[in-house]
Amino acid sequence: MMNFNSLFRSQKFQKYKLFFNKTMFIRSTDKPNFEATCDNGAHLLKPQEIIEFPCILVELNTAKGSFDVVSCFHSYVKPIIHTQLTDYCTQLTGITQDMVSNSPTFDDVFLNFCNWHNDHTNMEKEKSIIVTSGNWDIGNMFVEQCKLYPSTIKIPEFMCTWINIKKLFALTMGQYPLGITNMLKRTNSKQFGNIHSGIDDCVNIITIMNQLSQRGCVFQATNKIISV
Repeated sequence: MMNFNSLFRSQKFQKYKLFFNKTMFIRSTDKPNFEATCDNGAHLLKPQEIIEFPCILVELNTAKGSFDVVSCFHSYVKPIIHTQLTDYCTQLTGITQDMVSNSPTFDDVFLNFCNWHNDHTNMEKEKSIIVTSGNWDIGNMFVEQCKLYPSTIKIPEFMCTWINIKKLFALTMGQYPLGITNMLKRTNSKQFGNIHSGIDDCVNIITIMNQLSQRGCVFQATNKIISV
């Protein structure tokens, strides 16, 4: 059996602001789950661009051993390179052309997100961390998206470390999960909304975190951006 402790270096946090993006934080917790431009088969888009930026701030309720929702950030994003969504992308995510065409570009959305984050956290007194399902949202998609705005976006420190909930699920349940649907099924939890809807995935990840908390999971950082 795989030794899951070898997958990452432990870094324990005693109190969190968790933001949930699909792909954001623990304030206890923060969770972002991005949706991006995409196509099927041989017509894969390069680069992909974030078109949905959802994040739910939750706070650890130590009395209940679960996470309470504090605030929510959600915005669709207008792509600047592949400006027209493919039929495949709309079918997969439920995001239509009008939803992104009438939305701000990523640099404005990210500024709004950072302002929201700052309004709800006190980094001098509280620890906060991003929670994602997998490493793609922050480790790949977010970093590549920021490269499209080299003069206006500098990745803030709070976006450089995150919890991959799949790794903590593996440590708690003994088997690495395939994805959100698999984690919900294995914890006998009901799915909320649609998979590949960023904001719905945020809600589902909170459900999974509550299930892991009930099973004694210790929430700890699993990944870090080494260089940008």
